[in-house]
Amino acid sequence: MTSSLQLSLVSHTNVGKTTLARTLLGRDVGEVRDAPHVTEFADAYEMLRTPQGESLRLWDTPGFGDSVRLQRRLAASGQPVGWFLSQVWDRFADRAFWCSQQAMRAARESADVVLYVVNATEEPATAGYIEPELHILDWLGKPALVLLNQVGTRLDAAHERQLIAEWSAVLQRHDATGKRRVMTFDAFARCWLQEHALLDAIAGCLDARQRPAFERIVEAWRGRDLDV
Repeated sequence: MTSSLQLSLVSHTNVGKTTLARTLLGRDVGEVRDAPHVTEFADAYEMLRTPQGESLRLWDTPGFGDSVRLQRRLAASGQPVGWFLSQVWDRFADRAFWCSQQAMRAARESADVVLYVVNATEEPATAGYIEPELHILDWLGKPALVLLNQVGTRLDAAHERQLIAEWSAVLQRHDATGKRRVMTFDAFARCWLQEHALLDAIAGCLDARQRPAFERIVEAWRGRDLDV
């Protein structure tokens, strides 16, 4: 029996999500420009397939636009995500909401684990989009990892610990159980150690039923690295 594990990249618009997708996939996908809503559709890409037939797939999704307005609109509904996905938004007249809908649909319907990408150069307490988007993660109800992007290649250990502590404190207001992990992952610095740490973190988000297949995926991933 074959199985597929799905990861969904979500973020505010224009924080490097598609660049991160390219880094993880090792090939050019999507379009990268310094502009909001460059990615308009949710697309899935195969990252790896094991000899046994299991596959790991990555969804690159549109970025969230007006997150504050989005959160308010969702909060007004008793079934926020279900209501939002049932609406018909005009791609051109209300592009921010239309893109947000595509991202939420991919995460809700397909993702086993959500990878929420944030710009680590911004202060989590003052970036106005962070709190609304954490509420959106709450409503999606999926296991999630927070990836601190744009940290650069010369981040020392003390600064990294400080960054993770600051973002973890913000997360605790939404995730009292502490199940959501924060880690650094720079989209521009392809590093096997980073990738293996990410795989280990993803494994911690999966249930017992999913782990045997994911262990074979991790084994194939590391074998591929050794071959290279």
